[in-house]
Amino acid sequence: MDSAYIENRLPIRELTHLVRDLHTPRAGIFWTDLVICVVIAAAGLYLSMPFPWAILSGSPAAIGGFFVAVLALYRASYFNHELSHHGRRMPGFEIGWNVLIGIPLLIPSFLYSDHRNHHSDEAFGTYDDVEYFPPRLRGLRGAAALFVASFLLPLIYVARFSGLLVAAWVSPRIRRWVDTRASSLGILGLSRRTAPTATERRVWRIQEIACFFYLLVCGLGLLLGIAPVTSVLHIYAVIVCVLFLHGIRIMVGHRYESDGNARNRIDQVLDSFNFTRNRVVTSLLAPLGFDLHALHHLFPSIPYHNMARAHRRIAAALPADSLYHSVTSPSYFTEVARFLMRRPARDIQHLQRPGSDAISA
Repeated sequence: MDSAYIENRLPIRELTHLVRDLHTPRAGIFWTDLVICVVIAAAGLYLSMPFPWAILSGSPAAIGGFFVAVLALYRASYFNHELSHHGRRMPGFEIGWNVLIGIPLLIPSFLYSDHRNHHSDEAFGTYDDVEYFPPRLRGLRGAAALFVASFLLPLIYVARFSGLLVAAWVSPRIRRWVDTRASSLGILGLSRRTAPTATERRVWRIQEIACFFYLLVCGLGLLLGIAPVTSVLHIYAVIVCVLFLHGIRIMVGHRYESDGNARNRIDQVLDSFNFTRNRVVTSLLAPLGFDLHALHHLFPSIPYHNMARAHRRIAAALPADSLYHSVTSPSYFTEVARFLMRRPARDIQHLQRPGSDAISA
């Protein structure tokens, strides 16, 4: 696909000018959205108590409250993605999100601070992209891995910020392993990344300590009988459901057509989806702009609250046969089904790891 053809069907310079006023995040919207999510989640958790007896008894309020809490926390967790793009412009919000969501769910913002690597031309869709399915996991095998991960990851996160963290404090070797192998959020949880810089290291350590003491307080509460054991099961069940929804969203995060070679911004857009129908449902299942993920890869710096407006401008400005319109999918669930029906054996058989032989799919 030559550059003239691309420029004709997706004129990035003109589109950049068209959305130039939509790149500023509005802290007031972020805070309002987050606080509403937290209040709804708290109300949902309260309604679903005592857990699991209220739900097992068939109480509509308890069942509804449980799923409302799941959806609210699911949405709130996705602010981690927004922080990876806009955190430096809203340091106060990053602290608030970590206190309300990141620390309690053991997904502090530093774990996703390397997300921009996923947007780089050199890394997207390659071995270095921990947010992209390798060929061997494209299909039912990947879906099964995500399903199992939904149950295991809460336990892994507890281990990461308790026993493993203590071991890292006393062993430089374990410290290096934790920093480079268990300090990033990939498609299946904790994943590899580069070691932190001196500036990053201070932020990481503060957030790690906060997670550790949060777990310590929770543990003491259980031992002293202040908090019942069922409260742990309650939170665990909610987090499992949140991770399950996240796993489904990952299946349609991209088309996963990369052969392991570098992909530029246009390639990234073509490998993504925009879901423009059934907006209420897709906004719940792909929150904070993830329903317009192709647009996000076209303009990563547009905050979630401006994405619908940016999409309307771009869609109106481009002809029906433009590359941008070609990435629109009518149904979130259709793409989930398409992912599940993929046959990995027919996908690309190898991903090339830099400096090594190809890795078999």
